Amino acid sequence: MSQLNSSATPTLIAKDGTRILDGWALLNDEDVVGADGPYVLGFERALNELPGLNGKYGVRINPGDDIRALSPYMEKIALVEVNFPGYRDGRGYSTARILRSDLNYQGEIRAVGDVLRDQLFLMLRCGFNEFLLKDADPEGAIKAATDRFENAYQSATDARQPIWALRKQLAGA
Repeated sequence: MSQLNSSATPTLIAKDGTRILDGWALLNDEDVVGADGPYVLGFERALNELPGLNGKYGVRINPGDDIRALSPYMEKIALVEVNFPGYRDGRGYSTARILRSDLNYQGEIRAVGDVLRDQLFLMLRCGFNEFLLKDADPEGAIKAATDRFENAYQSATDARQPIWALRKQLAGA
């Protein structure tokens, strides 16, 4: 059996467990936006430059960045990369939920940084659909996350009904 740990080489994987070839390039602030994208811009750069840009771009969100500030430019954003600099920092979950629930964002939300198998179930529930996952078996990690729990206790952006809603349905039946 392969060893599963955070020292594995990160693999880009979709929520259905398939590997993804990454065609996006993260630009530094001094890099020029050219015609041969697709490009991922940092948060501040996106705020400053998206109003004058045409096309679709990605944006890298770090903890503390308020995704709501980008709401006027959602039609220009095809990918949101949510950075998890450490697995203990959970602010990225809120970013994904705000994107899906409050901003009705339909594009790709990718978890990057310190993304581990144990986080996948909640990331999926919050609306992430791509993961740069540190795991020796990324496909197995996605399957384990989707099969992990039959029910959930909270409402989320996924289609699962929380336990309280199921109980209410049964009580009314």
